[in-house]
Amino acid sequence: MKNKLEARIEEINAIKKDLSSIDLKIAFCYPSTYRAGMASLGLQLIYRLWNSYEGVACERAFLPIKKTVEPYTLESDRPLREMDVVAFTMQYEDDYSNILNILERANIPLESKDRDERHPLILAGGPSAQSNPVPMSPFIDAFMIGDLEPVSDQLINEGLLKNYSRKGRLETIDSFPWIWVPALNKDKEVRFSPKGDIDDYFYPIEQIIPQIEIDDPYYGVFGKSFLLEVVRGCNRGCSFCLTSKITRPRRARSLSKLIELYQLGSEACQVDKIITIGSGISDYKPLVDLLQNMLSDGKNFSLPSIRADKISLELVQALVESKQRTITTAPEAGTERLRNEICKGVTDEEIIQATSTASEGGLSRIKAYFILGLPGETEDDIDGIIRLGKAMAKEGKNIRKIRFSCGYLIPKPRTQYQDESILSLSELQAKGKYLTKQFSKIPKVDCEIYSPKWSRIQTILSVSGEEISQPLKLAAKLGGGLGDWRRALKEFGLDINKLVEEREKTETHPWDFIKI
Repeated sequence: MKNKLEARIEEINAIKKDLSSIDLKIAFCYPSTYRAGMASLGLQLIYRLWNSYEGVACERAFLPIKKTVEPYTLESDRPLREMDVVAFTMQYEDDYSNILNILERANIPLESKDRDERHPLILAGGPSAQSNPVPMSPFIDAFMIGDLEPVSDQLINEGLLKNYSRKGRLETIDSFPWIWVPALNKDKEVRFSPKGDIDDYFYPIEQIIPQIEIDDPYYGVFGKSFLLEVVRGCNRGCSFCLTSKITRPRRARSLSKLIELYQLGSEACQVDKIITIGSGISDYKPLVDLLQNMLSDGKNFSLPSIRADKISLELVQALVESKQRTITTAPEAGTERLRNEICKGVTDEEIIQATSTASEGGLSRIKAYFILGLPGETEDDIDGIIRLGKAMAKEGKNIRKIRFSCGYLIPKPRTQYQDESILSLSELQAKGKYLTKQFSKIPKVDCEIYSPKWSRIQTILSVSGEEISQPLKLAAKLGGGLGDWRRALKEFGLDINKLVEEREKTETHPWDFIKI
């Protein structure tokens, strides 16, 4: 069976090795579509890093769009079950059912206990694995916790290449303090891998760039561009934010290193656009200097979300010169009172001033993110979002469109809200409907509301233990939709309302064995 995706997409910088001479065959599997996966810096980094080892071939795999198609590796069109290792990245809780779906379609037993020497080792890492891997523990053979770059040599050379059996590999990597093998050592205390200076980390200069046009359905989220991680982590410590907890301390690359990386990378990838990456990028002091260097080199760029109090005229003008028309910020809450409670620390005045600066500087669009259902949220906080919308629309005279994207609180492990219950579905829906109605009356402003039903499923997967594993397995087998989740929870006698609305504060949590 020929991989149809491979046949239709031409790429540069992809690596194809002769598997007949390879000691370790790894399928790095992004549990979503090709289009989403190719926008992942993690995929680009791990692919290039693992392929740098002699005797190792790392090939990519994705979730096939057609539900009847078996997932094959992109480079050699191999079924996943013929690889030695299948490595998943767990970026979001939504990925869990996709991971199980991929394993099922690959004819690999879903649970670790049912695998033997005929089957590949199933490895997982990423933010969700680092925060709470327990719901996925029956299905994943080993979880890697923390930064990969400092420990990759040990994992590959000592853990995987020196052992040729599945059993031997698992026993060896179980001895690494930053690996959790649930089947061998469920009660092990696991520690994050050592955090080093990211200037010294391996970085993928030769990133894979699909040679397709913008109207192609496989055209990447970021288009033809070079992904540049400026900072890793954030030190702000917002009460709801997982990233600031699992990536501390925030580490930034030096300006000279970043200039070297994007100059080499844009040439190797034959692109003129740089995608800057980093949750704490607003606090990177030489950010404007970096952007001005890119412009001087004839490169365009895009930015992630920027704190309102860091949006300067100089920054906006650089964006406009880079042919960008939109800037994104995240007030998170509608009033200063609630923003202070969640440690966001941005004032109404700073948000309005940022709008004015964006307008005067020549931008035409603003996107702003908010969280609904925060603890202590009042009607005035919801009305505050509307007041902000009106004020921003008035102040931004040259702004054509302001989009408010509103999601719902999902309690995350290790955060201040890890034990919080969330509001009832009817309360969450009422907030969304109210905002949608009010924003329909405000010119230039529209409001995008995420699904409160899915936020409840994400909450369950975020803060539960192994008790949710079998319902997850059944929901994934049924298709992974909301109706499938309702059926699965009912099958196991679980009430979603009690799971998310009647949570109790506790001194112990499923993820406590992982030490940051």
